[in-house]
Amino acid sequence: MYKDKIDFFLTQISEKCNEDKGENITFSLGNGYYSLFYNNDVEIEKIEDLIDMASEASYSSFATGSLAIIYFMRLLHNSNIITDEDIESIEEDSIEFFLELLSTAADKKEYDLFTGLIGLGIYFLEIQKMDAVAKIISHIDHLKHERNQSFFWIDHIVKEDNIIDLGLAHGQPSIISFLAECYHQGCEKETCAKLIRGSVNFLKELYEENKDAQFIFPSKLNIATGEKQLSERLAWCYGDLGVAISIWKAYTVLQDEELKTMCHSMILNVSKVKADRSGVFYSQKNECIDTGICHGTSGISHIFNKFYRIFQNKELKEAHDYWMSLTLQQLDKGAKFPFDLKNDEWVEHTGLLEGISGVGMVLLDYQYPDKAKDWDKIYLMNIG
Repeated sequence: MYKDKIDFFLTQISEKCNEDKGENITFSLGNGYYSLFYNNDVEIEKIEDLIDMASEASYSSFATGSLAIIYFMRLLHNSNIITDEDIESIEEDSIEFFLELLSTAADKKEYDLFTGLIGLGIYFLEIQKMDAVAKIISHIDHLKHERNQSFFWIDHIVKEDNIIDLGLAHGQPSIISFLAECYHQGCEKETCAKLIRGSVNFLKELYEENKDAQFIFPSKLNIATGEKQLSERLAWCYGDLGVAISIWKAYTVLQDEELKTMCHSMILNVSKVKADRSGVFYSQKNECIDTGICHGTSGISHIFNKFYRIFQNKELKEAHDYWMSLTLQQLDKGAKFPFDLKNDEWVEHTGLLEGISGVGMVLLDYQYPDKAKDWDKIYLMNIG
């Protein structure tokens, strides 16, 4: 439908990524991911720069820290861009460091995708270090809270007590999605299935309470008071789209048709939402709509496309086309991304989660899915 236009933007984004000096980890990783999947041509100098950044980084985030860089190095090795000797040298000391971080995250009760157990788990799955993955599953099991036959996890990053985070970026849906990955790779399958079943029982309760609403799941829930922080938005990070991904992943493990029906109903429900009610950031002053993966139009279009491949509903195709058209319209004008919403400042950058390289990956996945296969597993969106 958009073939020529998308091919043009794919080339343009590649040129932007190559021009970017990548002076920080966020931009360099975006450049690297896009170059790897777009044409399998990552410059050695840029790899060396990333390694230098990893050695200097004072943080280990799976988003913009040393863990993200080491994970990317493993992808380069899988693509035969760096050798066995290279990856062994790079990982020689880092694995012990990340094992220490695993213990620290467990002590802090921090399961977060970017700064806690789940990001570490995705890396250890990638390198097939299953003893470490099994430890993470065990920690997640011990951190759970139980109510009747439902499991939930308390967010220990936030200052407020008794908060359950329900976003795919930082909350319970990410736990379900990670456990499904572990199950399918044969690690602690019985424990994973038990935890997934209890987790989705909790989500089912929330679903039944609010299933007739336009937006069903809150961003956060205080389990002590019942107070909910509503999430009236479409996004990868928070809201029904991310929850639907986790429910689908739970279905692939449990083969519970009720979960499949619930997921289908949810995704069809939000397919009707248009930009003016979506919560996607728009600047009247700059005439810019956020096109990023995390909370912008490309991420929304990508998720609808993934579910269209599964369910083959025309409504999901129409939703994808709508959000893709908004993305392309913005690219026609030049994509900028929210930097300071309070002061309505928008910038152009090559980040993956919130920048132009991520938009490029969505376009690449749509136009040439075989080239972009499983690129989105780092964000737990690999559902088909």
